[in-house]
Amino acid sequence: MTQRGSFPRSTQRANDCKAFDRLAVCLIVTFFFFPFELFLDEIYAQTPVPRTPAAHFNSSSGARQWQQKEPPEIPPKPSEDQGIGLPKIADRAEEMDRLLREISNQLTPKSELIETERKTAEHSEEIRRRALQTKELLVSTLTPLELEDEQRYWRSRNLEYGEERRLLTLRAAKLVEQIQILEAQQPEWLATWMRIRESPGIESVVDRTKGQLDKIQAAKSLAQEQLNIVLTLQNEVAQQDQQISDILLQVREARNGEPTRLLEPNSLPLWNAHRLPQLDQSAGPVLQGSFDRSFTTAREFLRTRKLAMLSIVGAYLLALLAVFKLKRYAARRTPLEVTSEASHVLGRPFSVALLLTLIGTMKFVASIPIGLAFVFYLAYVIPVLRILAPLAERRARIFLYVQATLYGLEGVYLLVQLPPLLRRELYAVLVLIALISLAWLVRPSKMSQAMVARPGQQMLVIGIRGALLLLAGSLLANIIGFVSLSQVLGLTALVGPFVASALYCGARVLALILGVVLRTHFARAVLNLRVDAMERWGSRLVMLGASLFWLKLMLQLVTFYDSVIEVSTKLLRHPISFEKIHFTLGDALGVPLILFGGYFLASAFTFLLKNVVLPKLPLQRGVPYAISTITYYVLLLLVALAALSGAGIELNRFTVLTGALGVGLGFGLQNIVNNFVSGLILLVERPIHVGDTVDVGGLVGIVRRIGARSSTVVTFQGAEVIVPNSNLLSNQVINWTLSSQWRRVDVPVRVAYGTDPERVIKLLVAVAESYPGVLLDRPPMAFFMGFGESALNFELRFWSAWQDTWFQLQSDVTVAVAKALREAGIEIPFPQRDLHLRSLDASMAENVSEKDIRATSTDDSSGRNVVS
Repeated sequence: MTQRGSFPRSTQRANDCKAFDRLAVCLIVTFFFFPFELFLDEIYAQTPVPRTPAAHFNSSSGARQWQQKEPPEIPPKPSEDQGIGLPKIADRAEEMDRLLREISNQLTPKSELIETERKTAEHSEEIRRRALQTKELLVSTLTPLELEDEQRYWRSRNLEYGEERRLLTLRAAKLVEQIQILEAQQPEWLATWMRIRESPGIESVVDRTKGQLDKIQAAKSLAQEQLNIVLTLQNEVAQQDQQISDILLQVREARNGEPTRLLEPNSLPLWNAHRLPQLDQSAGPVLQGSFDRSFTTAREFLRTRKLAMLSIVGAYLLALLAVFKLKRYAARRTPLEVTSEASHVLGRPFSVALLLTLIGTMKFVASIPIGLAFVFYLAYVIPVLRILAPLAERRARIFLYVQATLYGLEGVYLLVQLPPLLRRELYAVLVLIALISLAWLVRPSKMSQAMVARPGQQMLVIGIRGALLLLAGSLLANIIGFVSLSQVLGLTALVGPFVASALYCGARVLALILGVVLRTHFARAVLNLRVDAMERWGSRLVMLGASLFWLKLMLQLVTFYDSVIEVSTKLLRHPISFEKIHFTLGDALGVPLILFGGYFLASAFTFLLKNVVLPKLPLQRGVPYAISTITYYVLLLLVALAALSGAGIELNRFTVLTGALGVGLGFGLQNIVNNFVSGLILLVERPIHVGDTVDVGGLVGIVRRIGARSSTVVTFQGAEVIVPNSNLLSNQVINWTLSSQWRRVDVPVRVAYGTDPERVIKLLVAVAESYPGVLLDRPPMAFFMGFGESALNFELRFWSAWQDTWFQLQSDVTVAVAKALREAGIEIPFPQRDLHLRSLDASMAENVSEKDIRATSTDDSSGRNVVS
């Protein structure tokens, strides 16, 4: 079976998978690492590469086969003088037929070759026409976005033709190899035919040998013909690639020189612009050319990126499903669990899903043609007005509607290509409308109310005033001929506020969704008491990320971003030296960032490991805490090593310092190291677990933490006692819960003499067995402990299942025993004392009569006997 046509589908799938991977990365970065997006390495987004005719030619000719499969096996070649022996001709002919079939399957039909040449010529003409348009545009005054659009287009073409040249080179090399294989076989079969052609009786063998020669010659001619076509295409593609590289270089130079031309007049004043005929062009042809160029670019992109666009739709549906689930969850919660603002936002699931999808595809949209990108950018208007407008106050709501309108008008202005003069005039009208609208919002009659309002209103007024200054500067620059400066100022004033509103809306929605998710039962169980802190810091990080991303977009919009990155890079690479120590400013700033970021990541990873991953594994008690703690120490060690490496310190030289530190540890830090090592031993051997009830030197409490230097024991009185780890290993420690939470409870009981001991024992056991909370796995037992001074001594022993409830259980069972003894008529005696008076003062003897002594003896409820 031939493999023609398999390569186009594989190329299509590969390109689509690349676009889908880029989209997936955008979604992950937005939802989980959005605050840190600006700290990533700056990589220019590349427009996905569509297939060209030559690429179709390579794919149709079995490119996958000749790139992935091994070359056809060459049969062994005997000497040309001898040729092929008669007994081997049949086998060698079969092998040769198989080789010719493999080579034939890798060749392209002639009809496809003709079609490929035709399409290559069309693409060459298209490149030439687009290059002329770009050169004409570079002569005129372009906006930064128009320069960005041209750069994206030609960069994608450059990548496309670079890949095409590589494929053509591989194809040519393969054809040359096939021709060499055929040339190596041809002399052998020719020698065989020359030797046997006059032999009688083997005419069929001679005919087959001659047929093999003809097949070899035909395949060789066909391969040579295709090689000539491939070499011709390779030359044409190389010329087109060179032309594309030249145009791309011009566009890059124009883009890099844009900041330097802002303060230079690049056109006549508006009142004299009609004197230049090249500025006063007809709008029809220019508009038609603009639409043709945008439509062609968008059509090629959509044709080759169907899976990428479908993946965006799939992302929207997934986001919509998630928002609907959150909405149903919020509907069942109380106002204390879900705020009214969150309920309002989740009440618009389609807008929320659209906003989340747009935020998640920012990186993907940054690489597509500007025309299609603006469709995505204009789509922000829908969720922003639907979500943010009802939450804003009246003045802020009016400003939001005004800036959304101006943002839409600016987008239409940027999409539609018009003659230079008409474009300047329309832009002046647009800026004037924006000036009047914003001035009306901050008119003096309303300023007093805004200034006494809360700080948010004051910031709004300050922002509007700043936009007014930018718009006034843009209008003035446009009138006097500073067109580039006018466009930059206008873009900043018209696009910047709405972009800020969109990012603020997205950050607010993400913060509200984060709050709802953190208040779910699962999140509360995992995070314990950290829900409020997580929500607070999560909201701050999202807002910080949105602010930094807005700053990045504004710098890109005014064409200063590359310059800022270049200056920042040079500044960070500036060397700093102190005698023999050499480092850069980036190293100095990178070390604290590595330490802080590493500490945060280590803490977060350990937290997830301890609270989410390890509890689901069948591990013994104490093992999850030991694993998470040791992992935390290892991660901190790696962070420290990374910080040292980032600071430029060679670790092999660090060994000398390690030896010096070892000596210091032996003297000054001995106790600290001892406690740290003891903590590691406690984690590995696990004689004590977090949550155990221990008795350390008479101190009874629950172990709450086993740290690096010390452990924390919380007593039953609520005191937190810090115990060095070495004390837990070197001293005697009683662990009440090492292997079990069970605890035996003893209740001493005293009854009066004359009571039947067997009756008392049965009564005590019955009381313990009937009381809930007493373990019956180990039956309660009562013992007669002996004869006391004034009572018979018994002891009731039973088991409690939990350490934290045994004391209460002892109290409850003791009360039940007292009640049972009282109901059974069994007396609990008091201690008796006999007092013998050997002498009595004479004056006291006169005052104390024998009757009083008897009365006192009779009324004494304690059973004391007074004998005189």
